[in-house]
Amino acid sequence: MSLHDSLAGDRTRIPNFRFSTESIRQEDQFDAWCEFTSSMCDLEAITPPSQGFRASADSYRLGSLQLTSFELSPMNFRYTHDIVRRSGFDHWCISVVTQGPVGYESRDSEFKVPAGQLILHSYASPFSGVMDKTNYSGVFFTRDDFWDIADQLDRAAHQLVQGPMSQILRDFLVSIANRANHLTVGEASAVGDAFGQLMRAMIAGTPATLESAQAPIAAVQFDRARRHINANLRSPDLSADQICATIGVSRRQLYYLFAEQGGVATYIRNRRLAACYAALSKTSDGRLVSSIAYEYGFTNLSSFYRQFHARYGFSPTEARAAARSGAAPASADTGTFVDWLLRTEPA
Repeated sequence: MSLHDSLAGDRTRIPNFRFSTESIRQEDQFDAWCEFTSSMCDLEAITPPSQGFRASADSYRLGSLQLTSFELSPMNFRYTHDIVRRSGFDHWCISVVTQGPVGYESRDSEFKVPAGQLILHSYASPFSGVMDKTNYSGVFFTRDDFWDIADQLDRAAHQLVQGPMSQILRDFLVSIANRANHLTVGEASAVGDAFGQLMRAMIAGTPATLESAQAPIAAVQFDRARRHINANLRSPDLSADQICATIGVSRRQLYYLFAEQGGVATYIRNRRLAACYAALSKTSDGRLVSSIAYEYGFTNLSSFYRQFHARYGFSPTEARAAARSGAAPASADTGTFVDWLLRTEPA
């Protein structure tokens, strides 16, 4: 039985929890947030509490992992020796800052965490810092689950995480955070396995850990390439060589990533056809079919009509007429997280 088959049964959404100060009286928002986080850290407001303190936390249970995305107003934070002793919270957290920076200080170091950067910290020792208006997502994981690399994690804690594998893990964390609302209990197992493989590959960096992480690495690379393609559909420079240079893979690896889509050129063409279909389906878009086709790189109109009909079973003109008559266009199924994760898994 494959991993995909073993996870297909449980389609229950993962447990989640949200706390926000939005509905609390403005002058009480900071105190409410302090109470919510009292077991984790001591806080100090930077602006007067009377001005309000907008903050939220969205947490998702991924098996033994906990994913939490924060949106925070400016503040100082301290995780002290007293909290370490009181909480008994022997976890690490690896976080990606999506809006920052965050000033950070531990016993051995002091630095800033810019947006787009990973940081690993340990709740077995104190740290402190300052946040401006900050958004970040972090995965909390226990020492018991990562005992085999615990010493290496402790040595890497309270530092910026650098290197090629950190970029892979960063993109993986962002993808999980973006998809969290749609994850199922069954898929959480795949997320946990992939996270463990990527963490071990990044922290240990041995041939064995890198080999074990090939499937999630390939999945992240595919997602990165796919996002680049979607953002550059109108560019005449979009090509396999440009994608390779942008995401840092070889042509051979790129072709492997897109093998199930018929190759990278086929994927680009299909995404451009889909963009044309979406434009033709907008009743407010009165441009000529030829103008829409040229916008997305189809310079031969006869060829565009043939490819569009082969893809959708009807012509661009018929697609526009259907939209104007009130028929809804077919929407592409983005699939589940496991579909994304296993799309490039070797057989």
